[in-house]
Amino acid sequence: MDSSTLPIPRFGLLNTQARILPSALVGEEYQIGVWLPFSYADSDRTYPVLYLTDGDYTFGLAAGVIPTLIGSGEIPEIIVVGIAYNRISTYGEFGKQRERDMLPPGFVHAVPDSRTPQFISFLQHKLIPLIETHYRAAPDDRALYGFSVGGFFSLYMMLTHPGLFRRYIAASGTWPGADAYLLDCEQQYADQPLHPPVNLYYAVGGAEEEQLHGFNTLVERLQKRNYADLKLHSQILEGEKHSAGVISQSFVHGLRKVYAAA
Repeated sequence: MDSSTLPIPRFGLLNTQARILPSALVGEEYQIGVWLPFSYADSDRTYPVLYLTDGDYTFGLAAGVIPTLIGSGEIPEIIVVGIAYNRISTYGEFGKQRERDMLPPGFVHAVPDSRTPQFISFLQHKLIPLIETHYRAAPDDRALYGFSVGGFFSLYMMLTHPGLFRRYIAASGTWPGADAYLLDCEQQYADQPLHPPVNLYYAVGGAEEEQLHGFNTLVERLQKRNYADLKLHSQILEGEKHSAGVISQSFVHGLRKVYAAA
């Protein structure tokens, strides 16, 4: 048989597992990638968990980079969970699905069929319980990473669902319109009597001109509030555009910051 006609197996990532998890509420079938630290099989301890939006591309990045950060002692051992879409085949489909899931109704840039409340319910009531039931995951130490729409969503979750995650890494989520919406969310957050401990790293590319005003405004607002239990790390990544440089640098710098002395 001609080797060109043989099925080609999927490229593997060390220490990973894949699960298919449907959500009737969202009307979506998610592929969930799980990366386990190398000590997992030989220990009985629990581990912090990092959840990744846009797992279609962020999970591969995480599975490649995180072992080196753990090995060098820069971050603790963690479990990584990537949230991807199982029934898509193009980046165009990916873009539509992520906007549907992570841009909430009432937001000026939300799509007409926004499913953000349903997606959050999926995270709260299906994905997180699955991870904390089937893996030795620490329920008091969850983190969330996102870039662009995912970065907006990470900030939105911090401000509207306090306590669900303890650490946030967000990048490039304050484009015009998004910044004003997040400031409104922050005001609602400020009006609440209690604010659980939060460790936030927020970054933007220095060449993301349309993002810089919103980034600076939100950072200044959070600094002026002087929340007792908020550790804020902000960074402008000089020369970087809305692209791979911000994704990779915010991911690595963010992990170092939010897990410092963890």
